[in-house]
Amino acid sequence: MSGTKWTNEQWDAITARDCNLLVAAAAGAGKTAVLVERIVKKVTDAKNPIDIDRLLIVTFTNAAATEMRERIGQAISDVLEKDPGSGIIQRQLALLGKASIMTLHAFCTEVIRSNFQCLDIDPDFRITDETESSLMKLEALNELFDDQYEKENNAGFFELLECYGGNRDDRLLTDMVLNLYDFIQSSPWPETWLEEMTGAFELPEGTDFGQTVWGKVLLTSVKLELEGLRDMMSRAARELETAAGLERYAMTFHEDIVHIESLLELADAGDWDRLFAFLQNLEFSTLPRCGKDADKGKKEFVKKVRDDVKARLKKIRDKIVTTDSSGIVRDFKRLLPEMKVLSGLVSDLSERYREKKNRKSVLDFNDLEHFCLQILTRRDDDGTVKP
Repeated sequence: MSGTKWTNEQWDAITARDCNLLVAAAAGAGKTAVLVERIVKKVTDAKNPIDIDRLLIVTFTNAAATEMRERIGQAISDVLEKDPGSGIIQRQLALLGKASIMTLHAFCTEVIRSNFQCLDIDPDFRITDETESSLMKLEALNELFDDQYEKENNAGFFELLECYGGNRDDRLLTDMVLNLYDFIQSSPWPETWLEEMTGAFELPEGTDFGQTVWGKVLLTSVKLELEGLRDMMSRAARELETAAGLERYAMTFHEDIVHIESLLELADAGDWDRLFAFLQNLEFSTLPRCGKDADKGKKEFVKKVRDDVKARLKKIRDKIVTTDSSGIVRDFKRLLPEMKVLSGLVSDLSERYREKKNRKSVLDFNDLEHFCLQILTRRDDDGTVKP
């Protein structure tokens, strides 16, 4: 690969050291070639070589892992041809068979099998397929709901069912529990995440919603939308600078841009209540009459831009920033008991599903990731994760 002509960006990715590095490029742009060259440079460095069996190289598929191993082997062989007496390069070629070049889940499996004593699992476990795991989850889910129906003094469950169940059956609620269970598996610590997010519904009086985890997510979306609207209005204002007969529009468009800038400042500051008040009181001036010689094409263009911006601001007001913090806090307090019940159902499903897997001595792909992380990290009493 020494004859390859690398771009400046590719060469930076190949030679960068002592930092985290993300390489992003379109399909066929040479990402794999860059990664192979980066690895070869590391393992054949004359001054400070790193043995290839000390590197972890993970891919998404077995086929990709096989291809990666072959390409690295060929690249090392090419280097060896130029320097056949190099003990360093000969050593790397000999160690290639032991190198950890595999899929992420294969790596997780290897870690778990080598450290099963750290976990409460059968060392002779097998990995379940998607069909089997889905059936076990559905079986656990049905058993969970059957038990809920038979429980006495289970008003919380039936209130949740009343709010989120269907008119004829509980399918909507069972889907919600199953989807939430699947969603939290993307978190390193699913149960902890679920508990924290449920607790986040308990908002104290006087809380500005913009400072909550929920408000910050919404305000990030609002900011992106407002930035886009500001850019649209700015482009329209620039068109007015050269548009005959539309000079009177310029002041109105400038006023609109100032309003959007003010909204952006409030969203950026996380001030939900002032943002809400501003949107409620926001009024747009009527466009003045333009001259008889006005450029009709540009006139229609800028008016359409302004109408679109007004409609999208109205959508932010009516669909996102719909009430002040005090109203949201009241809603969250009302929802908190139901969220606790929902969270409890998801936790119960997780436990029942885990028991079924234990009885069959199987793990699913989520287990591989979570157990591997559990082995490789340590959590302090305060929840801090350490390697």
